Amino acid sequence: APAAPLPADGSMQSSPEVAAAIADVRSDSTPADICMFGYEGKTKIVLKYSGKDGLAGLKANISDSEVHFCLLRLVTGDQESKRVKFVYITHIGQSVGGVAKGRAAAHRADVERLLGQSHLSFQTDDMDDLDEAAIKDQLHKSAGANYDLGSNSAGYSTNAGGIKAQASSNYKTLEKESNIGPIIFNDKPLAKETPIDLSGRPMVAPSAAAKANIVMDSEFLGSKPRATES
Repeated sequence: APAAPLPADGSMQSSPEVAAAIADVRSDSTPADICMFGYEGKTKIVLKYSGKDGLAGLKANISDSEVHFCLLRLVTGDQESKRVKFVYITHIGQSVGGVAKGRAAAHRADVERLLGQSHLSFQTDDMDDLDEAAIKDQLHKSAGANYDLGSNSAGYSTNAGGIKAQASSNYKTLEKESNIGPIIFNDKPLAKETPIDLSGRPMVAPSAAAKANIVMDSEFLGSKPRATES
């Protein structure tokens, strides 16, 4: 099969097995969790290694005199929630020359498009950076949260009881410092009527005019309204 171009201008190409290796790592139905690519010549990307032994397989096949582009599949989370994360790693060996380093830097974005979406991307020349615990820690930090806190292989532990007790204690302390007295509720029956004294209250109209406008009967009660004599 012909090699597939990476950038639109065809300045880089990849061998046919590259796409298949990437698909295996991304598939949930295959055990592959690592694939590693390198150069054949100056512009062609070829498969160097693929397997199911993760970073161990990666480190065993890396050469200090070559450039490698790697796609790593990791499973993060805890016993309640498992999440698949993809990591794009560019490893440039310490013995790689300056021109080759520059070429790799220029091709890095094109290779990233070939590999597809990743949750973490980094470049290194140090084998110590290829540590699973350190990479998972970077994934947690880049996600902005660590959902594994408070859980472990033995189960979950919680301090909810202690938090509740402390909150209650704080509330009682603040309640004692308040200047609001205790609430007293009426524990007796209320009076049927509440007397209101309107005597002596000023009126807008004179008393004679007010009486003339007072309706003593209501049509809603079955009789016609009539005005009182003025």
